[in-house]
Amino acid sequence: MDIIIGGGEYGNSALKKLIRENRPVIVIDENPDCKACQKYNLTVISGNLQREIINDNPAGKYFIKGGIREAAEIIRENPCIERIFPTAPVHVSAGIIAEIAGFIPGPAGAEEIIKKLPQNLVTGRDGANIYCSLNPKKACLKDCPEPPVCPVTKERRETPLWSVLEDYLSRKDQINNTASIVIPSRQYGPGLGYISSEDLRFAIAKAKTLPKVRVATACKCHGVITSLKRIPHKQGLEKRIK
Repeated sequence: MDIIIGGGEYGNSALKKLIRENRPVIVIDENPDCKACQKYNLTVISGNLQREIINDNPAGKYFIKGGIREAAEIIRENPCIERIFPTAPVHVSAGIIAEIAGFIPGPAGAEEIIKKLPQNLVTGRDGANIYCSLNPKKACLKDCPEPPVCPVTKERRETPLWSVLEDYLSRKDQINNTASIVIPSRQYGPGLGYISSEDLRFAIAKAKTLPKVRVATACKCHGVITSLKRIPHKQGLEKRIK
């Protein structure tokens, strides 16, 4: 079973492809009238029955009203989840890790990161989030298939951005010895990426042992890094729902 977080244009594109493949899927969006719901007949589920309904019919196509918190609950409670499609305009990986493991954004940590990254990689910053790209100066194709040679710049991409970020963020002498987690966004189709639940669960397990962490999600060319810090009195989702 897969999860699409965000039922807008890209979420609808992912859903269309998954339905063609007859994949079981859950769409999560704050708006029950989102594009995905308008176009497809999804079974709406809510409340405490979510887990039971999904387990009873794991081949269904569902809609759940909500956001990161609801996605985190489903991922934690349902080991059948295989892929997460982050089509909402937020850093989904960082949000889910923060929700389950008990973190909040740490803008001060982002300040340290941005000082150490090559400036030609950085395209912007918003609080604790840093946005990066291997193509910072030109507009990318909307439905890019991520070929070896960039169709816009004509440059060969020898190393994917997730590996570039992993290299910079793992240099312990650079950024206050804060641990980093880099999650690849794998291509599902032109313009569509997904996160492996195995990668995300590994990241959550690692984050639970840390007082602060840098979480990055990146495809071959674009990515976002979020600085997270733990609040001692804040409980993660795992503790709250036991």
